[in-house]
Amino acid sequence: MRSALLVLDVQKDFLGEHALLPVAANQQEPLIANINQCIEKATQENLPVVYIGNEFEKTQFLSNWFRNHAALKGSPGTELDDRIYRVEGDYFPKNRGDAFTNPELLSFLKSKQISHLFIIGVFAEGCVTDTAKGALRRSFKVTVLSDAVAGANDSKRDKALQKLFACGVSVRKSMAEAQVK
Repeated sequence: MRSALLVLDVQKDFLGEHALLPVAANQQEPLIANINQCIEKATQENLPVVYIGNEFEKTQFLSNWFRNHAALKGSPGTELDDRIYRVEGDYFPKNRGDAFTNPELLSFLKSKQISHLFIIGVFAEGCVTDTAKGALRRSFKVTVLSDAVAGANDSKRDKALQKLFACGVSVRKSMAEAQVK
């Protein structure tokens, strides 16, 4: 089984003091540290690191209003947060919750013979959940690393992780706790 690390939506509009739609403030610093540890571990294990980012179209009027106009395509808020490690890795934009709505992601993973995904990032109750379920529907084995995901608040994050576990996603604290191959 070959694995890859998907790093979801760790963008300026979701992290930091100027974020338009921030994850819970108490989750941000631990999230960034744990994501960076996951990226380091994946790199040491020669796993592909795949960055996924929201790039919402300006014509998605109602959705943009609910998102406080965060991560609009072409805006500075779509950039990866400066505190996130960048390694040689591919980037796939999306404008929906499930990263697999960008068909290039599935093609890339198939070309690398990936069958297992470690998923980290934001929001646990949104894009992390949607992408994990999308991966399951496409027959990937999925592990969400709980120390490296964040949500709007602790309750939403924790409930999302419980629901993911209930639908067959492996939920582990960190990559050290998960089997890496």
